[in-house]
Amino acid sequence: MDPTENSQSFNLPDSTRSHREARGLECAQVPIAEVGEAEANATISGAASVGRTLSSLQSAQRASSPPTTMGSIAGAPPAEASHNQAKEVAHPESSPPPPPPPPQDALNRKVVDLVLFLLLKYRRKQLTTRAEILHMVVRDYEAQYPVIFTKASDCMRLMFGLDIIERNPRVHSYSLVYALGITYDGMQHGFPGIPKTGLVIVMLCIIFIKDNCVSEEVLWQILNNMGLYARREHFIYGEPRRLITEHFVQEGYLEYRQVPDSDPPSHEFLWGPRAHAETTKMKVLRFFASVVKQDPRSYPFSHAEALRDEIERT
Repeated sequence: MDPTENSQSFNLPDSTRSHREARGLECAQVPIAEVGEAEANATISGAASVGRTLSSLQSAQRASSPPTTMGSIAGAPPAEASHNQAKEVAHPESSPPPPPPPPQDALNRKVVDLVLFLLLKYRRKQLTTRAEILHMVVRDYEAQYPVIFTKASDCMRLMFGLDIIERNPRVHSYSLVYALGITYDGMQHGFPGIPKTGLVIVMLCIIFIKDNCVSEEVLWQILNNMGLYARREHFIYGEPRRLITEHFVQEGYLEYRQVPDSDPPSHEFLWGPRAHAETTKMKVLRFFASVVKQDPRSYPFSHAEALRDEIERT
């Protein structure tokens, strides 16, 4: 079933620009090519749109907890920073005034630079370190490193389904691994060379939150809010309908079936056997809850179902 196309899509960097950025990263003797302001903001908003889409699914939950937004992606200042700023205002003589923060667009460009750098490391199966990131990417923005690293980590998890794991705390070395135990990255599907694990995880979240089964019509209404449309090429996913109904089904992560006795015929999605084998409802619920900034127990019915699933697996 074709989706409606009445919502505005977000636009990630075009493939030509991304190839140019990647080639710039691969040259060890040249600095990372800068990403334009529009592309940087698009990449950040792309990750945020995933968070907003999952947040909107809270209406399907039977819990009464109010929804929250993704503060880390939106760049909301932490409480500690606000407290420190209040102290400086109260005692201006105790310390010199801090330098003005860099423009948000400049920070967004650094976030995109780091995302591109991490994707290159993932393709090469290489570790990276805090020192390498500071030298190759962050450079003059060392004071903003925690913010840049956190936002890039969120982008990697939400858009590409990759978690950044610290391997050696002494030297702060990191590697990228599949999130939630998924073993598929879809690098050969859609736009080649870019992981598709993030969309697999989003699909599993949607299906679980929608009582373990979602109609094709409802699914595309949700995906339209992420800028994904059937039969419209996407920078990362290629033609999304083919990726979802063919590749994800063939890989065993989704089941795509006709609704019994439907006239005219309609279809629905469920978890496939590989999804049940590699991840759990509890892992998916925790991922969903982390995106919407809630405790998994805030969703008592889904949490109870996830606990039953854990018990049945033992």
